Amino acid sequence: MRHHFIDRYSDLNSPVHRLDPRVKILLAFLGILIVVSEPPGRLLPFAFYGGLLLVVLLLSRLPFAFLLKRYLILSPFIVMASVFYPVSLYFAEETQAIAFHQETIEVALSIFLKASLSLFLLIWLISVERFHILLLGLRKLKMPKLVGTISILMYSYIFVFWDEALKTTRARESRTPGKLQRIKLRTYANQMAMILLHSWERSKTLHHAMLSRGFHGEFYSMREPGLKKADVLFLALFLLLFLHIRLFTDPLFIQ
Repeated sequence: MRHHFIDRYSDLNSPVHRLDPRVKILLAFLGILIVVSEPPGRLLPFAFYGGLLLVVLLLSRLPFAFLLKRYLILSPFIVMASVFYPVSLYFAEETQAIAFHQETIEVALSIFLKASLSLFLLIWLISVERFHILLLGLRKLKMPKLVGTISILMYSYIFVFWDEALKTTRARESRTPGKLQRIKLRTYANQMAMILLHSWERSKTLHHAMLSRGFHGEFYSMREPGLKKADVLFLALFLLLFLHIRLFTDPLFIQ
């Protein structure tokens, strides 16, 4: 069965998609590190960070509706984190008098903006490259072999569970047309048990097939990453811009 809910747009033809996976990984994680290192209360730099991120997204040719939908799924956690900061100060006895001063609101906004930009960078990363290629890039960046093997096996078995869920749902619906009138919990519990059993049996078959083909804990790909000068220049340019914003944006401008 076809699955495109994880890396749906990873095969687009764009300048960003053609970059080495190591460049994408370093750009995302170093960009997040720079953004979250902003001192609390500085708001002006986030406008420049957002502009840079917008340029990267435009170069990636990813649909903005798709990115926004992914963002909205996790945005409630970001909103709660930023809202509860001034609320926590309000209920702290020693800071009741200054809980809702301008400085507190600015810190709450900076929390929201840091988390939002970081989340968009992560969404961008997993949208412009297939997951197993990202893991291959992490292996090139000296990620432990065991962590990489466990990660790619978990990723692969997501689709095993999803296939079995679709099959059992189709079987249940063919036997119980329309809405379930009673004992819904028992029906769904039985379906979950069948998904688990079928997935377990199928995973054993897949593992035996891998062993028969010489699997020894290492995954290989026909697409071997190779750094080019353009990749290094792209990474250096955007990281230098991020660092310039971080170090040289005038904090007095927001006063």
